[in-house]
Amino acid sequence: MSEQNQFFRWLYRLLALGGLGLLLVIAYAIIAGELSSRRWQHRNTVAVQQPTADGQKKVEELRFGDLELIRGSAIRMIKVESEVDRGKRLGLSSGGYGWNFRTRNLVFVQPGSSSPARWLFKGDGQYLSDIDQLCICRDGVKSPALALYFEIAQGDGSGRPEGVSPAVTHADGSGYATLGKPVARVLDKDVSEDGKTLGLLVEDQGKLVYRQFSLETFAPLQEQLVTQLQRE
Repeated sequence: MSEQNQFFRWLYRLLALGGLGLLLVIAYAIIAGELSSRRWQHRNTVAVQQPTADGQKKVEELRFGDLELIRGSAIRMIKVESEVDRGKRLGLSSGGYGWNFRTRNLVFVQPGSSSPARWLFKGDGQYLSDIDQLCICRDGVKSPALALYFEIAQGDGSGRPEGVSPAVTHADGSGYATLGKPVARVLDKDVSEDGKTLGLLVEDQGKLVYRQFSLETFAPLQEQLVTQLQRE
């Protein structure tokens, strides 16, 4: 065998070993990153005893998020999340800890009060998204919250939501109300300059509609057709 052939044989071996080493490094980085991400995602996760529809109780792993100040008050809001099955990617993104976590409930804490914290829902069967503190906000300055807005996904949570139910509460989590029947989606929302009404631009039954609701009573005020939608 010539010296040139021996040289290339050893070169190929070194390249193969180098490629294998690179693959091992990449695999280690992926596994280490995944393990680190899982540890980070499961921080603040606790076992909570929850009531069921038949009056029994079950233990569920829930994550309690950061304390979020409700602007203009001393009230803190906590997003309560749970993990959906791996590979079950929902059509909405509501969780703060990765795509596989979804917001299920909201808890309101009043510092200085002797009363227990207020849970928005008794159970955790719903998925919440687009949680927002409504305000008269100008030039990037956020004023005190007038109310809280969020959307509840319709469906079993295993795919794209069949629709959403826009909903509101007062700033302290009381007075929960849905804003009409479920719609296909909410495209945008706005608060009037006087802070008395909330406007929603929604897709509903093949139409684009602008609806207004009172921010004092949450009652519907008016509806205006924007356009008919052409669906094949």
